[in-house]
Order: sequence, then C-alpha cells, then structure tokens
Amino acid sequence: MIGGLRAPDDPTPTPATPGGVDWKQIHPDINQLPKPDLFYNILNGLLVLGIFAAVAGLVAGVMGFGIGPLFGAHIVSDRGKSMMWKAGLIALIVGSATSIVAFLLKQAS
Repeated sequence: MIGGLRAPDDPTPTPATPGGVDWKQIHPDINQLPKPDLFYNILNGLLVLGIFAAVAGLVAGVMGFGIGPLFGAHIVSDRGKSMMWKAGLIALIVGSATSIVAFLLKQAS
C-alpha cells in the first residue's frame, strides 16, 4: 500500500478462454442490422461523394501542375503535382473500399 492506494483485486469470474477474446465467436451478420438497406444506401452515398472529391482533387492538381509554369509559379506547379499523387491514391483507396470490405467480411465468416 503506497500513499493510501492499493492495487485492484483480480476480476471474478476469470475469463473462460485463456488469452482473451475468442475471435471465432465474432462474425458479422448483416441480417442483424435494424435496416440493412439504409446502411448500404448511406455507404454507397459516401462512396460516390468520396469518388467525386478524389476526382475533383485530381483535376485541381492537373490544373495547378499545368498552369503553374505558364505564369512562373513553380510552387503552384509542385503543389499541383503532389496533389495529383495524393488524389490518385485516395481515389484508388476509395474506389477499392467495397472490395476490401467484401474481402474482410469473407475472411471473418
């Protein structure tokens, strides 16, 4: 006992599985959601918004990269080039999100 504090007691009852969580008992079931159609509609809407945002960033980057040197603004050109890379990577991630989630759900069940 240090300064009036003591360590907490061990939890009771002890966990049934040694080593923590039994991951085989956890599996997603879309039928257990209250409104699965609403869930998919929201996710599809977010996917479309993400794709539009990535394409807009890509177009803005191309414009900055192309127009910057014409006006002697090399900083704008460099930022446009980096924006193109970032937007392209984000578009790739957002576009493949449904495939990634489908793969993870398939592995979990």
